[in-house]
Amino acid sequence: MNIGLSSSISLPADRRYMDVLGVRTAFYRSEPGGGARADRETVVLLHGGAPGVSAELNWFRNFQPLVDAGYDVVAYDQPGFGYSGSPADHSIDFRLRHLIAFLSTLELDAVHLCGNSIGGLLCTLYSLRRPAGPRPISLVLAAPFPYFEPPAVVQERLRAHRSRLSSIEPTFESIRKLCLNTFNQAECVTDEIVRLRLEMLQGERWGVYKERSAVSREFDRSDVENEKVDTPTLLVWGVEDRSLPYEIGIEAMNHFARGRFLFLTQSGHWPQTEQADAFNQSMMAFLDSVRGGACRS
Repeated sequence: MNIGLSSSISLPADRRYMDVLGVRTAFYRSEPGGGARADRETVVLLHGGAPGVSAELNWFRNFQPLVDAGYDVVAYDQPGFGYSGSPADHSIDFRLRHLIAFLSTLELDAVHLCGNSIGGLLCTLYSLRRPAGPRPISLVLAAPFPYFEPPAVVQERLRAHRSRLSSIEPTFESIRKLCLNTFNQAECVTDEIVRLRLEMLQGERWGVYKERSAVSREFDRSDVENEKVDTPTLLVWGVEDRSLPYEIGIEAMNHFARGRFLFLTQSGHWPQTEQADAFNQSMMAFLDSVRGGACRS
């Protein structure tokens, strides 16, 4: 069923496109032109990997506050999501290669990386592997998919989550039910959010989603599984997260050498949206502490 109604949710920047590894990639940038102004550090926003997510849907409550705080802000749709084209390879490893190539196009020396869920995993892997490209000044991670083995206590809930995802259909009611699982507070599940998420799964996008969902979420972790992340990191987790339970965040304390941890009640898997004020305040304070690439006391 096609709803035919576009959401008014958007980012305060024009949508533009570039070719990255053969994928027509949609992105948004607060600064015009090819590079950031010398007096502005750049924050790159990475959405998650759930059905129907996009740069607009994941970051519409965070993009403008970052701009207002003086940052050059970039958000993009990963391959096969949002307004970007569909890749031949839907693996996590390809999405990481795409991120590396995308960041290289920005021609920056350093960036702050901010990611939700799978986007947080990509930020983490970029930090651990330090590929050629901008140096990661800091990471801001909202319920990131772990690069380490999740604790045994959450395994059954992770299986239940994967089962829920496998049952969705491209209908308003099905996507509303999915959103009610994403958020803790039912009042946060607005018709606008449901419509945009549904729009990102209709027509050809539904076929792309089915292709992607058939691909394993496993990725090559052999070179990082025993490593600790040493980039300054803020990790934010919703205590009521039914997608990646907060116990994963507790385990993450053993894997981030310079991590700060914030657990928010009354919040599910998208704390950057559901608890936007608290998330933005904590993010700004953290970014201010690492401006210029060095932590200040």
